[in-house]
Formats: sequence, C-alpha cells, structure tokens
Amino acid sequence: MSLVGALRQRASLVWLLTLGAIAFGVVSLLGLPSGIHPEVEFPRVVVVVRIGDLPPEVVETLATRPLEEAIATLPYLRRVRSRTIRGAAELGISLEPGFDSWRALQLVQSKVAELRSELPANATVIVERVAPTALPILTLNVDGSDDPRLLREIAARVVRPALTRVPGVGKVEVQGGDVRELEVVLQPEALAAAHVSPAALADRLAQSDFVTAVGRAREEHQVLTVLAASERTTPEAIAALPIAMGPNGPVLLGSVANVFVGAEDRTLEVDAPSGDAVVIMLSRTPSASTPVVAQGVERVLAQLRSSHTLPPGIRVQPVYDQSKLIDEALLGVRDAILLGVALSLVVLALFLRDLRAGAAAALAVPVTLLCTFGVMRLCGQTLNLMSLGGLAVAIGLVVDDAIVIVEAIVQQLEHGHDVGSAAERGTQELLAPVIGTTLTTVVVFAPLPLISGVVGSFFGALAITLCAAVLLSLLVSISIVPLSALHLLRPRAQTQQKQSALSRGYGRLVRGVMRHRAISVAFMLLLVGLGALAATRVSVGFLPSMDEGAFVLDFFLPPGTSLEETDRIAAGIDKVLAKTPGVTGFTRRTGTEMGPATATQQNRGDFLVRLAPRAQRRPIFEIMDEIREQADKEVPEARVELIQVLQDVLDDLSGAPRPLEVKIFGQDPKRLDELAKAAAARIQDLPELEDFWDGVDGDVPTLRADIDPVACARLGASAEEIAGDLGVALAGRVATHVRVDNWSLGVRVRMPDAVRFDASAIGSMPIAVGESSVPLSTLVNLSRAVGPSVIRHENLSPVVILEAAVAPDADLGAVVGRVKQRLSGFALPTGYRMEVGGQYENALETQRALAMVLGLGCMLVLAILLMQLRSLGLALVVVIGAPLSMLGAIATLLVTGTPLNASSLMGCILLAGLVVKNGILLLERALEESKTAPSFAEAIALAGERRIRPIVMTTAATLAGLLPLALGLGAGAELQRPLAIATIGGLTISTLISLFVVPALAASLPARAIGYHPPR
Repeated sequence: MSLVGALRQRASLVWLLTLGAIAFGVVSLLGLPSGIHPEVEFPRVVVVVRIGDLPPEVVETLATRPLEEAIATLPYLRRVRSRTIRGAAELGISLEPGFDSWRALQLVQSKVAELRSELPANATVIVERVAPTALPILTLNVDGSDDPRLLREIAARVVRPALTRVPGVGKVEVQGGDVRELEVVLQPEALAAAHVSPAALADRLAQSDFVTAVGRAREEHQVLTVLAASERTTPEAIAALPIAMGPNGPVLLGSVANVFVGAEDRTLEVDAPSGDAVVIMLSRTPSASTPVVAQGVERVLAQLRSSHTLPPGIRVQPVYDQSKLIDEALLGVRDAILLGVALSLVVLALFLRDLRAGAAAALAVPVTLLCTFGVMRLCGQTLNLMSLGGLAVAIGLVVDDAIVIVEAIVQQLEHGHDVGSAAERGTQELLAPVIGTTLTTVVVFAPLPLISGVVGSFFGALAITLCAAVLLSLLVSISIVPLSALHLLRPRAQTQQKQSALSRGYGRLVRGVMRHRAISVAFMLLLVGLGALAATRVSVGFLPSMDEGAFVLDFFLPPGTSLEETDRIAAGIDKVLAKTPGVTGFTRRTGTEMGPATATQQNRGDFLVRLAPRAQRRPIFEIMDEIREQADKEVPEARVELIQVLQDVLDDLSGAPRPLEVKIFGQDPKRLDELAKAAAARIQDLPELEDFWDGVDGDVPTLRADIDPVACARLGASAEEIAGDLGVALAGRVATHVRVDNWSLGVRVRMPDAVRFDASAIGSMPIAVGESSVPLSTLVNLSRAVGPSVIRHENLSPVVILEAAVAPDADLGAVVGRVKQRLSGFALPTGYRMEVGGQYENALETQRALAMVLGLGCMLVLAILLMQLRSLGLALVVVIGAPLSMLGAIATLLVTGTPLNASSLMGCILLAGLVVKNGILLLERALEESKTAPSFAEAIALAGERRIRPIVMTTAATLAGLLPLALGLGAGAELQRPLAIATIGGLTISTLISLFVVPALAASLPARAIGYHPPR
C-alpha cells in the first residue's frame, strides 16, 4: 500500500493530529518570550577589587598581580585582561567558548577565595558572571526636583520597590542623586583644644549609639524584652553627646563640630536634559520576555502617577526601552515573512494557473509555520531576530516540497487518472527526491553546534528554526498536501498531452548544451575566474550592523580630572545632543559606565542616547557621525567614542575587543607609552578609523603624606593612629547609623570641605596627640608624586592598546591590512612585541569555523546524494555546483557592496544544501528515463522536460521568499540581509549550473560509472 493510501485510511487521525499540532503551535507562539537576540551564555567572569584610594602601582602589587597569577592557572583559560586604577582593579576573565558559564564563575570564585587572606583587610572583592540578564533592558530618569536627596529617596524607596514586583524584573539598580546622611563636620581648632583626635571622636560616637537586648522580664503573664538603648536620631541629640571632660565639665560634641542633615560625597553624577537626575536601570530574569516586562513596568508607573504616590513635579521617564526595538524589529521580520508568503503564492498562481492546486500547495505554509512555533518552544527558543529570521528564510523552502508534490499530482490528473490515483501516484513518484532534497537542506547545518560564542548562538537559533520549518514542511507535503488535494482537485479528461513552451524550449537548449559541452566548461571557467576576482575584492566583516535607535557615547577627560570638572565639561556634550535633530532624550552618567561590575575613574562617563523612530529621522550612523564631529568642536578636551547599545552589550558579554586593536607588550610602562605614540602617528590619519585612541592614559599627581615615626614617638602617638585620624578627617568615617522613619542613615564624621579638599590647608590642620595639639605638618612630610593613572595587563604582561572603531561602510579586513602595512617597518626594542587584531581576529576565526561547518556539511550532502543517486560520479557532478554557486554568492556580495561576514557565510552554508535540490530532481528522473531512453544524454533531456517546471517554480518561490529580507525592510533586517543576498546570488547561479552544466557533465560520464545500460 502506498503512503497516501495508508493516510487516506486514517485521514481523520491525520487531520486531528495536524489540528493538535497547530493548536500547540498557536499556544506556544502566544507564550514564547521575546528578545532582540537569542539567549547567549558566555564563559566570561569579571572580578573587581576595591582598596580605598590607593594609587594604581600599589593596587597592582597588593591585588592585581596576585589575582592574575591565581586565575592564570584556571583550565581552559583564554585571556585575562586587567585594568588597575586608583583604589580599584578590574579583571576580565574569558574562558574557551563553549565552557559552562556557571562553572567558570565557580572556578574564579574558588581562586579568589583561596587568595582572600592575602589581600588587604579593607579590600572588597566582587566576582560576577557576565550574563545578558545582568545588563539593562530599560532605563528610567527620575527628575523634577532641585533636591538630589529627594530624587534618590523617591527612586530607591518608592519606585524601585514597586518595580521589583513586576514579573520578570531582575536587578533594579539606582544611580545618581545624593544619599542622605547626618554630617558631623569637625571644627579643627575646637577639636584640638579639647584634646580629642578625629578618630577618637568617631570611636566615641560609635560606642555611644546602640540598642541591645539585655534580658527578659515578666508582667501580667507576658514576657517583656529588656532593651538597653543609647540612641540619638536627631542632629540635636547627637550634638548633645559628651565626648570629653574639660575644666568646666563635659565637652559636648556640638561644641567641637557642626551636626546637620547632609549627603554622602558624590562619586558619580547623573544628569538628564532637565538637569540633576537619578537613573533606574532594570534587567530581566532568565527566559523573561522583554516586551512583557516593559509593559508591566509601564503599568506600575501609571499606577504610581494615578495614585499620586509620586510627589508633585517628580517625573519618571523612560530613556532606553529595548522592548521598542524588539517590537519594531519583530514586526519588520513578521512583515518580511508575510511578504515572502505573498510572493511565493504569486509564483504558485503564475505557474499552476489553477486556484485549487494553488490552494493545496499554499496550505503547507500556515500549517508549517504554526507548527514550527511548537518546535521552537520544545527546543527552548525565543522569539528574536534570528529565530524569526530563520522562519523568514524558510518561507520559500517551506512551499518548495508542496509545489513539487502538487505539480506531480496535477501531471497525473492530466494523464487521465482519477484524483485518488493521481494523489497516490504523484506523491509516490516524488517521495524519494523530496525527502532527499529536504535532507540536504537540513544536514548542512548539522555541524553548526561545533561553533560557539556569539556566532554559534545567534545563527544556531536561525538554523534550528529553519531546519524545523523545512522538516515540518516535508511532513506536511507528503501527508496533508495529498489529502487536501483529494478534496480540492477535480479529475480532468485525458487529452493528447502537448509539451509546454517552457519544456520544449529547455529540451532544445539542454540537448544543444550536451552536444557542445565546451560551452559548459567555458561557463564554469568564467564563473571561477569572476568568483576568484570577487573573493579578492569583497569586503570582510564580523557581524552586520543594524540601526538600533539608541547608542552609547563614552567620554574621557585627561587623567586626574575631578568629578566636578568632568561634569562641567561634559555638560557641553549635553548641548550638542540637545540641538541634534533626531535625539529625543538621554541620560548622562559621570564617574561610572554601563555594563557589568567595573572599576571606573571620575574623569570618564557615558551618555545613553535615545533617538526618534526610524521613520522620523536619518539613519543612526549619520546622527552618530554628526554628534562625533560636533562634540570634537564643542568639547575638544574630551575624547569620545560612540557605539550602539546592543553592540556595546554584546562586546561586554563576550569580552570582544574593539574593531581594531594594536597591542604593544613590554615591561617598561614609560617605554610602552612612547612606542604607542609613535605607532599612533603612523596610523591615526587613516580615514576609515573612527574614535581612534593611542592607548596612553597618562599620569596623575598624588599628595603623599609620609608619617614621621620619630615625631610621632616623641608625642606618644603611633603611625597607625595618625593615619586613622587622616582617614576620618579627609575621607570621613561612618561612625554609626541612626534609624529615622524606619530607614537607616549613616552618621559621618569628617573635617570641613574647606580643609579636606584644599591641598594647601591639609598640612596646617591641627591634630590632638595626647595632651598636645600640633599641626599635621609636624607629624608628616607632605610631597607631590606623579604616577600612572591606569596600569593594563593582558595575560600577566604589561600592555598598551591602541584602539579604534571602523566606519560602518569600511572593509574591516582592508583596514587591518593597511594598518599592518603602515606598521610593517616599526622597530621595537628587544623584549617588546606588537600584535594587530581586534574584532578582525574574531572575523577570521568565525570564517575558519564556518568554513569547517561548510566542509562537513558538503560531506553530509554528498553522502545523501550517494544514497539518492547510487553513483559517485553523478553525486560529484551535482556537488560541483556548491563551490560554483558560492563563487556566485561572493560576486553578488561584491556587486551589492555587502561584506563577507558571519551572516553572508551562513548564506553560503545554506547554499550547500539548496544547490543540490535541482540536481536531485533532474538526475533522479533521468535515472528512471534511462531505462527506456536510447542514451543517457537523451534520458537527461527527457527528465529535464518533465522536471523543468517544478525546478523553476521551486527556485522562483525560494527567491521570492528571500526577496523581502534582501531588501532589508524594517528594523533588525540588517542581520539577515547579507544571508539573503548571498543565497539569492548563489541560488540563481546554481540554478543555471543545475540546468545546463550538470546535464553536460553527467552526459560526459562513462555509462558504467552511472550504471546505465542502453535498452535492447
């Protein structure tokens, strides 16, 4: 019994299972989380250690090198980069791609724990796994008040708790504003006259504030907790605290200090277009849908506004909302899918010219697409640009099998068979070739899991969706399509069959080509020559760029610039953004940066800039170029770098370097800086480079107070006591905390700003030592020293890194080549070395990995061809079209100005499976015709006349399905556009090869090689 016959007997079960699969797909579609990218995990860990305000060279000795040396022993370690600044060090640890990220975190935590006892006692260490869920999907500005303390409290105490209750919200981080605290500002002379040192006063304040349970009592059958309390919750109560005994009785704290409500010293600034602001950054939990989280946040904010929970005038406004980009991008991909479906159906209508037959074939599209969402759910996929891009790519392929089956059924009807017999005979005739052509499309992606990292995760999601859709389309085409044809098609009277003009024309052409085989050889050689020429000239890239509608502007001031001065100068960039058309909002952070845990200096910061919708502005790259140019003019003292948000996030996640890096290794930091400046002079004028930096951070001054042990001993003090007094006086010490309205406020003891922030006044500050009071300068020697502002290492070696971005339309490979050419004669001292790389290295690594996948995929395709055609000669003839079609794809990339990047290489891999489909359809039929044909060449010609219509139809449908992606319509389409262009170019060439070159080569094979025996 044939397959269709078996299905006819169980038709009700088949339709029931189909409806169940469709229902599961619909439910899955409604429940699948949405994101801009697939869920990507990287084996990357960041370690941040903070040790007060120690200079970089001291932090390097105490923390950076011990941590580096401990981490260097980790297995599968790929790279350790460290950046040491004043008071902190940041280590970025990358393990081999594919290594489990949680295991990486555990290994690093273990090494840090082993070393913890060797680090300074006051060191704080943060070990954090770099994950997509750690980075913000939504940022909100809180502004509308002149009191930064109020803004901070509203954000932290009102808005943040409300947002944490939104399902799917992960970390909610608040930055900016002022943290309220009680200030105990010492009066230096009065404190010294009372013979109390700053550290001693802080100790007494800490000892006098407590609440402790000292026992239990009973009263009227109840247990009473007995509390011993000495709490002071108001400035007046703190000022009334006795701190010493004077000749006239107790000396109260208020007589030697001013106590008032103040704020912590700012270490960072946050500004909005309206001025001082607080920023709230929200991340999501794993598997949460970004648009759903954003909608929940918006509902909570609307409730806060409507319930008047927010004080009058306080505004909470979104600055960056990733869900907007996701919605826009997914709508763009949806439109590409719908347009592809429409174009494919137009192809059906033009060729079949039978509404019923077209409906039978078209039924495969919605059934396959809906069922694919169910497979996506089972595979743990999300709705993102890559997974939906896989569906968009698959549109033309989904309808291919249905076209072939329906066309074969129609042929049987035209030969006079009834509908049932036509459905059985047509499906059975094409069953083997359809299975073979489908498997060749799928198996080329089988080696893709061998690729890890961004490319493997991104295009793995695309491949999973595409393969699921193609396999489901096969099942639908050999089951649902024949069953639907039984109900839709009508029997036809048998007539004298006449070949169509297409069949007659192709028959004459292919016979002529097989008689003059030199034409095919010449065409092949011409194609090889053009493809080889294109391969030498096509530009090279890593991942396609897309217009995200938001970008990050990082700014850098000279080393050592204070927070206040950095904030003042950066305000000039505020003005540039405010007058730039297309910019609708921004948040500026000074003294911090976006990303995972970082060690940041106060001379740098970033802007998160939001743009208007795409239809209302210029392309993002034009806006970024204008802002870069205007910022250089308005704020020449600041160095700026611009990068789109998601690209910045991906770089943070993967630890990817800048597009161009020139790394110089050596031991002497001064010599490294000199070499970096000399190298920069050779390459910085290249027009393709943007945001170039020579890697030289520069030096910063330090006010050093060397404690005189002899002078301290003479007065009965220790060096440790003097250092403690200096710490309290200058940085301040939170001596205790008080409870105010169920919130804890710190009580900080410090000197007045006029003393602690004035370098010239510090030496004359009086210090009480025992019964004496002396200026600080009698106990310490003050001097000014100069040291490096930043110390960088890579894999334990000191390094200086020159870096730059590359213009969006520039050829990354060509730029790197020109840089290497200019640096070819650069002389390095003995013991120094230079490496030129950056993202170009990632691009080359990706190309090598994808080439390996392509090679393995071609071998799998060859194996299927051997099973299908049962002849190595015929299989090789068909496979030869793969490299030729790829040369055509590269030529198409060159003509359209599209780089050879990960996306276009994925198109080449897809081609390896697609290009053999037509060869299978043609030669499989030729083997059948050879049983009665006088020669194998004639068998090929007869097979071509029979199969030319399905070959042209399937090719046209595939090209029509890819056309919307190739046009790059909508947000996010840039990611799949190179893939679609490469596939269209290669498939067009491969079709010509299949129709004319393959027949000529196959006809040239010895009869014995293909198992042909002329009929007698």
